[in-house]
Amino acid sequence: MAIEEGSNLSVSRTMEISPQGIGRVLFTTKRLILLSSTLHNVHGFGFNTLRKFADTGTALVSEAVAVIEAYPDVARA
Repeated sequence: MAIEEGSNLSVSRTMEISPQGIGRVLFTTKRLILLSSTLHNVHGFGFNTLRKFADTGTALVSEAVAVIEAYPDVARA
C-alpha cells in the first residue's frame, strides 16, 4: 500500500510459502519488478524488535519506490 501511495501505480503482490516456511515474495507494477525477495523461517517472527521490523519494511518500500523512479517509463508501460 505504501508503494502505491508513493508512486500512484497499482502494485501486484505474489507470495509463495512452502510448509517448511521457505518462500518468495514478488511485487510488480505492469512490466517492472519492484521487489523480489526470498523468505526464510516465515513461521517465526524473524525480528528481535518491532523497530527492526518497521525499519526493514521502510527500507524495502524505499527501494521499490527508487526502482520506479529509476525506470518510470517501464513502470507505466
